[in-house]
Amino acid sequence: MILRLLLNNPKYSDIEILCEDEKKLHGGKAILAARSKVFDRLLYNEMKESYEKQISFPIFCNGNYIEYTYTGSIKEDSLTKNNIFETFMLQIFFNYRTFRNLS
Repeated sequence: MILRLLLNNPKYSDIEILCEDEKKLHGGKAILAARSKVFDRLLYNEMKESYEKQISFPIFCNGNYIEYTYTGSIKEDSLTKNNIFETFMLQIFFNYRTFRNLS
């Protein structure tokens, strides 16, 4: 999928998501908002985050979730017993019905 090229790519991003471990993820507001009602409300409802280039959103820093946001799938081998619960809790938080496509 072509969107995989945009995944965490600083060149094409218009927002940085700051994680609790000082890690930064690069994203596109339009993609995040189109895929998640939470991001849509956060980034396009005249909240302060609508005007900022960085937002602090530690819960989003699960690599599986950002991959799913951009590609619609998660590589099955990236789900482990250590991250599978967090990954599925994120899909509930961000209003996805299910992770349907494991590749």
